[in-house]
Amino acid sequence: MMGSFIGDGLVGLGGGDLSLVNQLGADTSLGRRFSYCLVPYSINASSVVNFGPRATVTEPGAATTPLIPSEVKAYYTVDLQSVKIGNKTLAAPQQSPVIVDSGTTLTYLANELVDPLVEELTRRVKLPPAKSPEDLLPLCFDVSGVRKGQVAAMIPDVTLGLGGGATVTLKAENTFVELQEGTLCLAVAAPSDQFHPVSIIGNIAQQNMHVGYDLDKGTVTFATADCAKSSGSLYI
Repeated sequence: MMGSFIGDGLVGLGGGDLSLVNQLGADTSLGRRFSYCLVPYSINASSVVNFGPRATVTEPGAATTPLIPSEVKAYYTVDLQSVKIGNKTLAAPQQSPVIVDSGTTLTYLANELVDPLVEELTRRVKLPPAKSPEDLLPLCFDVSGVRKGQVAAMIPDVTLGLGGGATVTLKAENTFVELQEGTLCLAVAAPSDQFHPVSIIGNIAQQNMHVGYDLDKGTVTFATADCAKSSGSLYI
């Protein structure tokens, strides 16, 4: 990582041998498992990180998918099989690994998924179009005339189909971001060859989700949660 950060340090939670989760795994009572619950950007609070038994995801509707081998050991990679919006299912290209990354803001998916997703959202969302600031994102809407509490109800859910039969439902707060006052944009884009050559589930998509990693079992579990209720703590 490069840049200036306000904080007391940096904790590595990747899959590499030197990460904290692997070092804690030497204690058999903890195991190689951790979870986090990311509060939305709109809330001024810190997010919770759990280790050991507290890292178990027990919320209703929890979905577990197996980790798959990655070229980079530090990455947590799963198999993306489909993207569903309403009754329309978009099949992912064959062999579509996607990295689950809390350090990346946007979600990056293959063009074969992003293009029809944009087309379907354009058809379903009854809001006037808007220009993306600096052409950063593929789809934006003008929400200046809509009360904030009403916008989410106008955005359909997007469901990710993952390996092992797991499904993860993304609400409006997981798929859209207000880039500037009155401009709501899709927080999903196609990866660029230069900066993001792989598919990634970013942290906007993980807002208000309890996400648990069990390296001993080789799984990742997702569940919808109210992360503000557990914010500001680290539990072991």
